[in-house]
Amino acid sequence: MGMHADKDERSRAPVVSLSLGSACVFRFGNAESRGRPWHDVALESGDLFVFGGEARLAFHGVMKTVPAAERPDIGLPAGRLNITLRESGLT
Repeated sequence: MGMHADKDERSRAPVVSLSLGSACVFRFGNAESRGRPWHDVALESGDLFVFGGEARLAFHGVMKTVPAAERPDIGLPAGRLNITLRESGLT
């Protein structure tokens, strides 16, 4: 998923993102634009990435995945699965 910001949500509760399967490069930027400054973070299977407060509005996204061997330990034959938990504040 390319760079995006979750600005339509009312809640500023932290976002919790769990990566499973193939590793990826996750880009975490700023709240003003998709441009710099940003930080690229390598996420491996089982990694959690949590962001909240002012960072809740930052642009973020997966820039690329890194193909990996099969991951039978998590029941995923190939690819990457991301589980994201968030409170939207919408009713």
